[in-house]
Amino acid sequence: MEARRKHQPYYAIRAYQILSKLSDKDVASALGITTRTYYNKVEGFSDFSAEQARMLTDLFGRTMDEIFLV
Repeated sequence: MEARRKHQPYYAIRAYQILSKLSDKDVASALGITTRTYYNKVEGFSDFSAEQARMLTDLFGRTMDEIFLV
């Protein structure tokens, strides 16, 4: 059975990750989660916690609006 997305993928996170030259493993490690969990969050199968969202803003040097396209 295929998993259902909770929301659209976070394309901006992928873009900032590429611009920062960080691997999935690098970002997952910074967030304290597995690479698979990070993939599921970016692809829209689960959500980032508020703390993880804040950590992403620090990691990429971007605002929440930029990262999550609010």
